[in-house]
Amino acid sequence: MTVILMRTIIFFVLLNLGMRMMGKRQIGELHLTEFITAVMLSELALLPITDVDIPLLYGLFAMFTLCCLEVISAYMCRNIPVLRRIMEGRPLVLVSRGRIIEENLAGSRISTEELFAAIRVAGFRGIDEVSYVILEQTGALSVIADPISAPPAAEDLGIRVPNRGISHPIIIDGQIQQRTLGQTGKDMAWLKKQLKANGLREKELVYFCVDDSDNISYERKRGK
Repeated sequence: MTVILMRTIIFFVLLNLGMRMMGKRQIGELHLTEFITAVMLSELALLPITDVDIPLLYGLFAMFTLCCLEVISAYMCRNIPVLRRIMEGRPLVLVSRGRIIEENLAGSRISTEELFAAIRVAGFRGIDEVSYVILEQTGALSVIADPISAPPAAEDLGIRVPNRGISHPIIIDGQIQQRTLGQTGKDMAWLKKQLKANGLREKELVYFCVDDSDNISYERKRGK
C-alpha cells in the first residue's frame, strides 16, 4: 500500500507538471491533440501505479516522451501553417449574418438545439439577435452579437471613459503579494503610506488593489 501511495503522489505531481509544460490550465483550452495527450498521460500513469511489477522508470520515460512530442508538435504547428490546419483544423462558421449554415452544422455534428443553447448561454434570446456563431478549434462556440442587439458602447453614446487599466491585487486575505507589488512599480514604502493614509492594517483586509491609474480599492474583513 505504501508503494502504491508513493507512486500515486509522484505521478500526480508529474502529471500536473506535464500539463503545465503543455501550457494549458484547463480542459476547455485544449486542442484535440492536447486532449489526446492528456488522456494518454493519465493511462500511462495508471499502469505503474496499480501494477507494482512495472518499473517506475518505464512510466516516467513514457510520460516524458509524450510531453516532449506534444511540445514539439505544438511548435511545428505554430510555425508551419499547413501542418497547423491539418492538426488543429480551422474555425467553422455555423451562423452567418443571422442565417444557419446547415452543411457546416451537419459537418460539425452539432444539433440545432445545441446551437440555440450556446446562443442562450451567451446571453441572447434567439438567433435573431446574433450575427455569427463560430466553432473554434478548441471546440468552443463564439457568439457575435448583431449590432442592433448589442448593448451600446460608451463611444456610441459619445461618452469619454478614462482607461484605468486593470486592478492589481496587492494584498489578498491579509497577505502582501510581493510579486504583484513589484510588477506595479510600487514598493513597501508606498504600500505602508497608503495603508496609513486610509487607516488600514494589512491583516484586516480581504483585498487591497491598485489599478494602472493609481486608483485604490479595498475591502475589510467582516467584524473589523
